[in-house]
Amino acid sequence: MKNYYGFDWNEIWNEVNEANIKCGAFGECASIWGSKEAARAFLNNSFANPERKQFIIDSLPLSPDSRVLDIGSGPGTIAVPVAGRVKHVTAVEPSHGMADVMEEYAAENGVSNLDIVRKRWEELDPSSDLQGPYDIVFASYSLGMQDLRDTIKMMEEVSSKWVYIFWISGMPSWEKGFLELWPQIHGKEFCLTPQADIIYNVLYSMGIYPNIRVAEIESNNYFPDLNSAVSKLSSVYNIETSEQEEILRNYLSTVLARDEKGFAVKESNMGTALWWEMGK
Repeated sequence: MKNYYGFDWNEIWNEVNEANIKCGAFGECASIWGSKEAARAFLNNSFANPERKQFIIDSLPLSPDSRVLDIGSGPGTIAVPVAGRVKHVTAVEPSHGMADVMEEYAAENGVSNLDIVRKRWEELDPSSDLQGPYDIVFASYSLGMQDLRDTIKMMEEVSSKWVYIFWISGMPSWEKGFLELWPQIHGKEFCLTPQADIIYNVLYSMGIYPNIRVAEIESNNYFPDLNSAVSKLSSVYNIETSEQEEILRNYLSTVLARDEKGFAVKESNMGTALWWEMGK
């Protein structure tokens, strides 16, 4: 048996991440987020549940002179408010729907110091696509790519000061639902998302010893009624048949909680920040 130092943590990340992707949760991500409607709904949900956004912004050492790179920016949930507090932000976002909504969100807030690079992180050329180096380089819940080691190396190459990674520790509540329903809906076990312990060990194996901050983050996804919840979450659970839809409906009828805002799926996760200063 290999000892602790004999494991290839980058390969472990690749195996766990690939298995999770093959499970097909959230459908085809590119096609889902290619829709401006879905991207705008994602952004609106961040307004209704600001805890995760605030956790990230509060963790970053922002200053008026900072130049910031946001990898996998989505609809600008972090990039746009950060741009209002720093000198410049470059946002990397390959999804057309997400990038379009981010552009609109920036315009709505009078933000003019935000550049959007519409490419996948692993496919761009830092020398021609980016305007580095950046004082702060971060990726918030966006490390879906294979070969984490190369991703981290590339983040370091374009950073002159700080690198931040935001991810999850422990099993988030939404994956508990996947674990319960996936065998019933798809006849196979659900493969969990790789968690922050693997990221830490990849960093450690690279000689990087990051700071860590963990906080419990709660959020609610609201729906006007059960039918709306089933409709909205069918793509998340990759529903294709009426029988699968009925399984999802029965499950949601037991977990939806009602309050003054409507019906909610209440979720929580342990938000985790890992960060380090270049050269230390």
